[in-house]
Amino acid sequence: MFDEIKKYKNNGHFFFKKGDNLKQISKSVPDLPGVYYIIRLSYGRIELVYIGKSGLIKQNGQFKDQGLNSCLNNKQEGLYKQDFFESQILKENIDALDIYWFVTFDTKNKDLPGFVEGLLIQRFFEIHGRLPLWNRDF
Repeated sequence: MFDEIKKYKNNGHFFFKKGDNLKQISKSVPDLPGVYYIIRLSYGRIELVYIGKSGLIKQNGQFKDQGLNSCLNNKQEGLYKQDFFESQILKENIDALDIYWFVTFDTKNKDLPGFVEGLLIQRFFEIHGRLPLWNRDF
């Protein structure tokens, strides 16, 4: 979907549906810094609804302890993502969420997740003139 992330070979995706256990289905996602995006599958249509990052870097060059797996199982809008996703599925009549993840900082790549997230948000904004539906601001 985005040319900017084709170079990240440590990547993958999984589907989340109502009733799924997010921790269980995301267990193969590494706890390393990176970016992710969420696609909503509804009524036979697909729409990118969120672009996010995990792994904040501190001034001393060390990452805080939140990698992709931790971030995907943390909170969004005050709810644990398990609950947030289930709530959105009901509210928006979503069939499933397709969640793609990419490790951007490892032994092969040294790209800060915030930088890559900014590139993806910029590309989305250039095409649509707005942020993804679940991104409140940037």
